[in-house]
Amino acid sequence: MSDTRAILQLENVSAGYGKVMALTPVSFMLEYGSLTMILGPNGAGKSTLLKAIAGLIRVFSGRIFYEGNDVTDIACHQRARRGLVLVPQGRGMLPGLTVAENLDLGIALGHWSNSGYDERSNLDYVYNLFPDLKEAFHKDCRYLSGGQMQMLAIARAILARPKLLLLDEPSSGLSPKATERVYDALEKLKTQGLAMIIVEQKLVPLKSTPSQTIVLQAGRVIHIGKNEKLSEEELASLYIGGEQSAFA
Repeated sequence: MSDTRAILQLENVSAGYGKVMALTPVSFMLEYGSLTMILGPNGAGKSTLLKAIAGLIRVFSGRIFYEGNDVTDIACHQRARRGLVLVPQGRGMLPGLTVAENLDLGIALGHWSNSGYDERSNLDYVYNLFPDLKEAFHKDCRYLSGGQMQMLAIARAILARPKLLLLDEPSSGLSPKATERVYDALEKLKTQGLAMIIVEQKLVPLKSTPSQTIVLQAGRVIHIGKNEKLSEEELASLYIGGEQSAFA
């Protein structure tokens, strides 16, 4: 049974590809407006977990509840229309399309999921959040910097009017300065009540304390902590001793 405080709740979810299980049973809850950081080395199962939540891969066992409803067997596009939106690793830009044309994809989903959708005000919002995109409005996305591409991916997701935003390694391939700019924008979104799950391999410049920190290794949860900021040393210790670590 889902918790009424939860926008998302996983109950013993295992998932994988074909017949291969990449994620052993995982259980956690995400409250409305909260931020969960999911950390782990390459191959830990982080992306698998996000894809399972988004409906992109098969769930072998367990249940996924979103806003109190069981969505385990609901298609990914239907979850997105309900406000569960994924920003994939690699950003998912469509080469040859301009910034504006890529943003139109988010606008289309926003119109579909919200009859009172205000296209102009939502565009103004993302342009205020990411001024670079307004300046590059008619630019082919292939010629954006890595940081600008990540801003575009997040802006496109925001235009879909998410209630829960899933971000798969938003700092991947970015310079420290670009990473800081992206995370400054994510912090603004958090203060405005957007629930988020952010996956990363390493610690990032998050100024606020996450509501929850989950560490994965080899497809299993080795640590769950509430309202904590792990240090580099603590994270390294978990990675090294992960197979023996108990839940926090």
